Amino acid sequence: MGLLTLFLKNKETDKKKKAGEANFDNQLADIDFFSQLAYMASISTSGITRSGLFFYSAKLPYIATKYFRRVDFVAKMFNHDYAQACRIVGEKTKISEIKALLLRLSNALASGEDVSAFLSREAHILSESYTSIYERKIDLLKKWADAYVSLILTSALVTVMSVVTMMIGSVSVAFIISISAITILATIFGAWFLYNTAPRESINHTLPYRSHEQNMVKYLCRILLPLGGFVMLVMLVMKLDLGYMLLAASAFLFPIGFVATTDDKKVTLRDADVSAFLRSLGGTMAAIGATAAEAMGRLDFRSLGILTEDVKLLHTRLEAGVSPNLCWDRFVSETGSELVNRTVRIFWDGISLGGDPQKIGNEASAFALKISLLRSQRTQISLGFTWLTIAMHAVLVTLSVFVYQVFLSFSTLVQTIIPANSDTSIQSLGLATSGFFSSGGTEIKLLHFMIILITIILTIANAFAIYAVSGGHTAKLTFYLAITSAISGIIMIGVPPVVNMMFLNFK
Repeated sequence: MGLLTLFLKNKETDKKKKAGEANFDNQLADIDFFSQLAYMASISTSGITRSGLFFYSAKLPYIATKYFRRVDFVAKMFNHDYAQACRIVGEKTKISEIKALLLRLSNALASGEDVSAFLSREAHILSESYTSIYERKIDLLKKWADAYVSLILTSALVTVMSVVTMMIGSVSVAFIISISAITILATIFGAWFLYNTAPRESINHTLPYRSHEQNMVKYLCRILLPLGGFVMLVMLVMKLDLGYMLLAASAFLFPIGFVATTDDKKVTLRDADVSAFLRSLGGTMAAIGATAAEAMGRLDFRSLGILTEDVKLLHTRLEAGVSPNLCWDRFVSETGSELVNRTVRIFWDGISLGGDPQKIGNEASAFALKISLLRSQRTQISLGFTWLTIAMHAVLVTLSVFVYQVFLSFSTLVQTIIPANSDTSIQSLGLATSGFFSSGGTEIKLLHFMIILITIILTIANAFAIYAVSGGHTAKLTFYLAITSAISGIIMIGVPPVVNMMFLNFK
């Protein structure tokens, strides 16, 4: 019985392993592969042993780390050399990129090739590959962004034409539901395709201690989100107009989003400046043969951009005799950047193990600069798309609410000037005798629900589409959602009085 249980557990474990490899996400793996090889190329300049190289590589929090951990385990557990261990693990690996890398590494180790030169060459090749993949995704994202705008405009045009059709003829409930479903599905799928197309990358790190703005976002979420939910529930019970509810939601979401957006801008600037900082620090260390703390004192802090205050604080802590590992960890944590986290790990671990400061500084700098420049291309696309989507959202919601209010006012006007149950008089005007111009029709209520639903979907989907294109901290979504909610709320409050003024002279 025990053997049977053990057999079933092993079978279940094998299935999970196969499922894990089948669900391997290449979009998330690209940057991790690049980081892994850049790190290994950096620490290998210290002349570290093969055992040490794989030991430190196995401690990284990246996707490819588990394969290097397997290599280290096979080599130590079965007393194989690392060339043979790489070959064994590589042959069992189903992921083609990792398999090829491990087999090439096995050949390099078996032939006695310089490991540092091999890893540096592989890191450079993977850098070019990652750049090509990222730029292709950016081009595809740009095309989908244009397609999303066209898709939403087409859906709005169909909705307006449908309402006009309702005014001149009798329509069924199924027709109204079909039009609503088409508009909603087109909007949702458009936003989802944008998210699925955009490059996936971690902008903010997940360390316990974070930047001031990220801590503020966490604090505001704990207070404003529950409070906002309670206020919205009260307004819903009081049956207040949806426009006021959207404005209230915007008021609670905006502070969170504003702080998150501010942090995102600072993180972007830090990502751009960390490359120059580590390159200069590594060069200075190599030139004067000093430690990182001593070389940091020779730097011109004015050339470090937004990192000036962070580097000054780092230098002060190092000079005070605090543990260098703790100083660098706190420096990374306070920046809030995942790119700074990866880059500093490449630099400091290589320096700590006795590597060449200039080579390591250049390696870390090249890694950070490559990622920063690629992200700047995405930022350029997202800025134009953001303003276009916000303007488009305002126009579409205004058009939908305006057309509905005109139709509602016209329908009410017809019902007031034509006696009740007077189908003959309605026919003389060329209007339908049932549906929207009948005395007891329920289609107007359904149309009202359709407009409200479409407005809510547009508010959420457009905010999500902007976030999908721009990327960054998840809390940035609340900023865009606050903007679209405020626009929708103002329109739903302001448009009906304007339309009523237009029909005032006809009453």
